[in-house]
Amino acid sequence: MENKYLSTFKKDISIKLANKSLQENMLNNVTNYKKNFTEAITQFEDLDACKERISYLKKRTFNDLEKYLIEFENKFIRNGGFVFWADNVNDVFKILEGILPEKGSVVLKTKSNTLEEVNVDKYLQSNESKIVETNIGKFIIKENNEKASHPIFPTFHLNKEQITELFNSKFNLDKNAPIEEIITFIRKTVHENYSKAQVCVTGANFIVADTGSVAISENEGNVSQATAWSKKHIVIAGIEKVIPSVKDLYLYWSMLATHSTGQKISAYNHLISGPARSSELDGSEEMFVILLNNNRHVLLEDLNLREALKCINCGACSNHCPIFTRISGYAYPDIFSGPIGSIVSPHINENNELYFLSYASPLCGKCTSVCPEKIKIHDLLVYNRQLAVKSKAISAIEAKLMRLILKSLKSRKSMDFFKPKIKNMAFKIYLRKSWTKYKAPLIFPEKSFNQIMTEKAKDSTQNMPKNK
Repeated sequence: MENKYLSTFKKDISIKLANKSLQENMLNNVTNYKKNFTEAITQFEDLDACKERISYLKKRTFNDLEKYLIEFENKFIRNGGFVFWADNVNDVFKILEGILPEKGSVVLKTKSNTLEEVNVDKYLQSNESKIVETNIGKFIIKENNEKASHPIFPTFHLNKEQITELFNSKFNLDKNAPIEEIITFIRKTVHENYSKAQVCVTGANFIVADTGSVAISENEGNVSQATAWSKKHIVIAGIEKVIPSVKDLYLYWSMLATHSTGQKISAYNHLISGPARSSELDGSEEMFVILLNNNRHVLLEDLNLREALKCINCGACSNHCPIFTRISGYAYPDIFSGPIGSIVSPHINENNELYFLSYASPLCGKCTSVCPEKIKIHDLLVYNRQLAVKSKAISAIEAKLMRLILKSLKSRKSMDFFKPKIKNMAFKIYLRKSWTKYKAPLIFPEKSFNQIMTEKAKDSTQNMPKNK
């Protein structure tokens, strides 16, 4: 049976590569990011030591995850908040049903990959809620009926001209309007809903165990206003977001900002420890945290895949990936995109058909070299490929071909049986609809390694001085 996800992925790749505008936009945005990133990392005297530190903290947390999650729960409840545990997406919807007010309420939403993972929009729409995207990038792609093309920058695939054209057709703004005017228009539109909002839904960058706090980084001030105006603040966060102590945030915040946007620190860093107290002038009256599993336990139980959960969602691996920077996040089946997304997607979604994503990589190692958590991403992509073979997730034709190649490689006689020209022609014909359609053809050299070394040995023997 044909893998529908793989078929769609291949078609999307062809479309994206042929899109000259997308290629130009991706190149410009990646170039700007890398320039800012290169400047921002100079703030660290020993970047590798910083990576080692936060990598160690995540490993330590995962080794005693239950302890830290329960510590957070106890502290957050003591601070006046409520904590819920969701095993899957349906659990999240059931919890929201009990928290959200009557139908038709105004719900402020901030940018969060976890919110996209559970498809919170789907539930809010079924509840007849008015969803207000407070993040500028998310507002733009929603108006353009698109999904985010990047884990950090939703409009990474667009340029200024495309955005102004969209707002001209949607809101009748001037086609030559500067980008600042569009941003002002978005903020004004969003601000009109703040006073009407009853609920805001956010994600979390980190969950702090020892203070019972939620840490959120942003650059627009929309989280500040959304949480200040709404009566209820709902946080949906994966269980892997927990860190042991607030003392570690100084390093996490700077590493996240540097690797995600090329800043030394984000403009706004919030540490919210529950609902507003009686002496505070703003803040939500009630605060709820939903801790989401959604098959993260599958990754945690595998000591190799556990590494992938250390990810702080900075997007650095995507920004340096030669595949992602050409096709963008659009070609990927869901919110999990880029190198790290290719690792977790089959397991979070419990779908063996998504193992093909691990093959969409040249294994160049750029992702691993820039990862702030020192995750060996390219090694995990290879590990996923091994799991794909074991679970028979690859096509029967490809599996058969690999077995034949392996058998031939183990036999010198088989390898040298046909001449290079015949082998090249055979592989070209056999792989014309699969391998060579998307990859460079397999070319066998005129002489095998065995023949070259035999000739060298023969020449060296002949050139040896004879004993008199």
